[in-house]
Order: sequence, then C-alpha cells, then structure tokens
Amino acid sequence: MTDPRRLLARLNPATARYDAGLGGIPSLTAQDIAAAIAFVPAGLGREVMCAVWWPDGAVLTRRVLHGHVARIVQERWRKQQRDLADARIELGMAHAIAGWHGRTTDEQRRNIRRAEIDYEAAKTRCWPDALPSRLKKLTETALIELAGDYRCRRCDGRGHVITGNLVALCETCSGSGAGKMSDCERALLIGVNESTFRRVWTGVYQWLLTTMADAELQAREDMAGALSE
Repeated sequence: MTDPRRLLARLNPATARYDAGLGGIPSLTAQDIAAAIAFVPAGLGREVMCAVWWPDGAVLTRRVLHGHVARIVQERWRKQQRDLADARIELGMAHAIAGWHGRTTDEQRRNIRRAEIDYEAAKTRCWPDALPSRLKKLTETALIELAGDYRCRRCDGRGHVITGNLVALCETCSGSGAGKMSDCERALLIGVNESTFRRVWTGVYQWLLTTMADAELQAREDMAGALSE
C-alpha cells in the first residue's frame, strides 16, 4: 500500500484528478482520505502529520500543534527542574551531615562525591532557560526538517530495507524515511550561530525532533489502519 501520509498530498490544491481510478478500479477520493484522518486520534501525531503532508489544511490548526508541543515540553522541563532541585537538596544534606560530628568519614566523603556527580548530571540534562523564547522556531525548524527532502541514506527515504527476500523497517530512520538537516541549517533557521546551537540547543532540538517524528509515525499507522478498513 502507498504510504498513507502521501495520500494527504491529494488534499492540497492540484490540477490533476485523483478520483478517476485505473482500469475500472476506483481510487481513493479526497473524501475517503479526509475521513481516514478523522479516525486518527487527536494529538501531536495527527497535527505533525498534517503539517508535513497537508500544509494547506494544517495551517488552520497550527495553534493546536503549538499547544501540544508546549504541553509536552512543559512536562519534560518540569521533570528536569524537579530532578535538579532534588539533586541540589541531596548535595546540601550530604555536606551538612558530614559536618555534624566534626570529623568527616570516608563514607560521608563518598556520599558527597556521589551527590556532586548526580547534581552535575542533573544540571547537564536541564534545557536552557531561554527555551520559551526559542520554542516556536525550534518547532517550525523540526517541521521543516520532517517535511524536507532529507532522505534517510540507508533506505533512500522508503522507510524500509530489503534483505534477500525480506522487507524490514529501516532501523536508521525508524521507518520515517527521513534523513537529517545539517547543524548549520538548523542553527540558521533557529536564529543562532552553529557553535551556539551545538553547545546549547542540540539536546532539546534532537529530543523535540524525535518526539515529533515518533508521534507522526504513530499517526501514519493509525491512518493506514483506517484506510485498510
């Protein structure tokens, strides 16, 4: 079966007819495709899928997409800040306990060292404080990357690979067929220089891109199921 996401392109303005059928076999109509979209659960995946494959229709629900992104980013960011606060408390308590009886024991020093390592790790995992001001551009850049002609080099954008007589999901792109932008292109779209992107924004961007791609892949599977019925 044709990748169901590609069928969404038929909903964009075009001069060609897609409902004429071939050899007496009826083709899917725009109404069929639109109905299948309705069976895809509402959420980030459906919005990303439409934004990538049906941009003319998705423009009407862009605020909905941004709302979904904002919510998942908030949840992740809050967890990072909670983890950092917990690590800070653990470190403070480790130092305090070590000084209660004058002499610091080897075990207390080990506890302090572990707490220091955990605290630094928690700091590293935290996203930059400037994230809210860049989130819209990060989201739009991820959409451009997902919609662009960045084919996976392993499967050449097909989403699957053929080994002997077997057809398997491409592990490199998780079946999306998508490749990657360069860091230079990403930085330009986000509005920072390349070194700043790599130092500050790579982590959050990669997380956002992967999250959106995974959600879109699930929406594709849901739409394929609706069309098969």
